[in-house]
Amino acid sequence: MSKRKLRHLSVSDLRNEVNRAARGNVITQLSASGNISGSAFYGDGSNLSGILTMPIHDDVKLFFGTQNDAFIEYNEDGDDFLVISGSQNGIVLSGSTIQIDGTLQGASPLRIGGEVQFVSDAQGASGLNFGPNNESNIGYKGTTTGALVLSGSSVNGVAVSGSALVVKTTNGIGVGVEGDGITHGITLANTGDDKGKMKANAFIVYSSQRYKNDIQILNKPMDVLNKINGVSFKWKDTGKQDYGFIAEDVGQVLPDIVSWEKNNIDAQGMDYQKIISFLVEAVKNQQKEIDQLKQKLEE
Repeated sequence: MSKRKLRHLSVSDLRNEVNRAARGNVITQLSASGNISGSAFYGDGSNLSGILTMPIHDDVKLFFGTQNDAFIEYNEDGDDFLVISGSQNGIVLSGSTIQIDGTLQGASPLRIGGEVQFVSDAQGASGLNFGPNNESNIGYKGTTTGALVLSGSSVNGVAVSGSALVVKTTNGIGVGVEGDGITHGITLANTGDDKGKMKANAFIVYSSQRYKNDIQILNKPMDVLNKINGVSFKWKDTGKQDYGFIAEDVGQVLPDIVSWEKNNIDAQGMDYQKIISFLVEAVKNQQKEIDQLKQKLEE
């Protein structure tokens, strides 16, 4: 291919030169102060100088790389997108700030090696939307709860999968509650319906002697049980009939198994499992008394 020396061209001459370049000629160096148009542009751009504006027509590719590895094109005949196509190694965008106003989408995986920041808007919600109709999203509710919100679809919710799920939190996990309502590692809503329930085959409580000191058999367990009343009641929110204990009453006898509010006066709830140890020892003591009475009768 022939090479042309550096020369200054009028806009019309420049257009003709660009068209010839598109047909196979090569311009090694180009200087102009007007607009450039053509069916295609090739090269690394190092020899383009003095060009203030360079409008490129619709559906025309601006190629980069010695083998046209990448290009930029306004694809009006297709999706009406500005297409930035990288080489087989992808595209690198660098700078102190990269701002995207609009929707970021694509068929291939989007890999980000650095940090991505989504800034909350006036409504306090911004982030990533998923699904053809934005059924799910991850967003930061900056002006409301100040929390990162993972919102699933209204039909199937959210599925989190992996070999393990690790949740690091200082206050705990709330299910149906938030903010100050989260008082324990996992806090469920205080409702009389199924929203306040957990279901499993078993709940394993740490109980190995490796974790304990000063182990003693309970003394006079029946005296403790006699001070606790089992009651029936109805939940205020649902009117549902239920059975159990009154935490404040139990707290007068066994305060260590009751969870208290910050005022240390009002109870939140109690650990029902702890009552089992008193029941076991009380039954054993009763059985011992029964055996002693039977022995006396037999004598």
